[in-house]
Amino acid sequence: MTTDNDTGYGVGTSAGDDMVCVIDRDQTCLSVNGAFLQAFGKQEKELVGQCATDPGGQDSFAGLIEESLSRALAGDTVETQRWWDFPCLGFRFIRIRLEPLPDGDGEGAGAIGAVTVCVRDLTDARLAQEALEDSEQRFEDFAEIVSDWLWELDEELRFVYLSARFEEIMGMSMEQVLGRRRKELFPEEDQAAAATRNHHLDLEQRRPFDDYQFTRILDDGAKRSIRMSGRPIFDHHGRFRGYRGVARDATDARHMESRIAHLKSHDLLTSLVNRQEFLQRLQRVVDATGTDGSEHGLCYVDVDRFRVINNRCGHPAGDQLLMEIADLLREQIRRRDTLARVGGNAFAILMEHCSLTQIERVAEAVHRAIGAYRFARYDQTINVTATIGVVPIGSHSRSIDQVLKAADQVCYAAKSAGGDRILVYGRPDRSAARERRGLDMAPAGH
Repeated sequence: MTTDNDTGYGVGTSAGDDMVCVIDRDQTCLSVNGAFLQAFGKQEKELVGQCATDPGGQDSFAGLIEESLSRALAGDTVETQRWWDFPCLGFRFIRIRLEPLPDGDGEGAGAIGAVTVCVRDLTDARLAQEALEDSEQRFEDFAEIVSDWLWELDEELRFVYLSARFEEIMGMSMEQVLGRRRKELFPEEDQAAAATRNHHLDLEQRRPFDDYQFTRILDDGAKRSIRMSGRPIFDHHGRFRGYRGVARDATDARHMESRIAHLKSHDLLTSLVNRQEFLQRLQRVVDATGTDGSEHGLCYVDVDRFRVINNRCGHPAGDQLLMEIADLLREQIRRRDTLARVGGNAFAILMEHCSLTQIERVAEAVHRAIGAYRFARYDQTINVTATIGVVPIGSHSRSIDQVLKAADQVCYAAKSAGGDRILVYGRPDRSAARERRGLDMAPAGH
């Protein structure tokens, strides 16, 4: 620049893309570089020698130094950042650095003779930072709004990030979790379950996983069903860096699934197992007898004269009767037995790993309980009886159809003999024989 040799204060050649000018104590421009001139659309002669109060200074460097020059002349390095509207560059985000320069005339130790004004364009970095902040804020906003919670694990599978929803859902503070593995935090996970073993295998082999489910028991004893999905993270060298994923509270969905499954397999009126579920369980038992030779049995319970009761007292009364009979039957069987409603007034008891003697004992208990029961409806009390057909299930039972056909036959035979009795498939009806003998021995005229 033209004044370098005169003043001793010149713009260095290492300024690069920075805009640089030198201002003396009188706020006069001593030198400028090309980047400075280009930004303001000026010629060198329009700025060098101009004071901050002159027209050339007012529309260029004056605004850059007015808040900081006095401090720089006092010996401080001053740095500020701001948006600035340049005539030839438009709005740019800049860093303005004022560096004091010692007095070259030797007017006193520590005296400041001029100030270097260095302006660096940080617009690209600023916009990138704002974009990153916007992205992070957008991420945090979504993380707070969605019902799921977001998580990240490091290469040791320790939690390193959790979104805000985690504490609300899991009942734990982030401080309790960050830096620890999930296996340490949730010991209630069933480590022996096949799903859990497969999940840990996915983690070991760095594979993605979807909808892994485990149960979290809160401090108050409440259970939360959690579903997690995740994807492995690898750096540009292909090295494993951890997992990122999402988790959600699936408790309500799990309850709904359980409710739907229950409704699908149970009778709406009595809450007993329905016919479809009963047939599936019977099929399993019949299949097992062919391999282990175990003994099982089926009791088919038919409520006698139910249609008469239903017609006399009405359908609501009939429904009430069936519910009360279901409760009676529950009290007579083992917890492991299957009690099902298989027809309008028909029930079935599937007894697994049980001898015929035990099955008959249960049938007799059921028959007595129903016989002692009195159905009360308004001012009426009605005696109720039941016909029970017993079918042994063993190695001779070749198919479910054979078992069901035997149940139909034995119940039909018992009903034909008058009902209110127990009949074992393949055995004579002793009750009918006794009744016939009683009729034969009765006196004439009776």
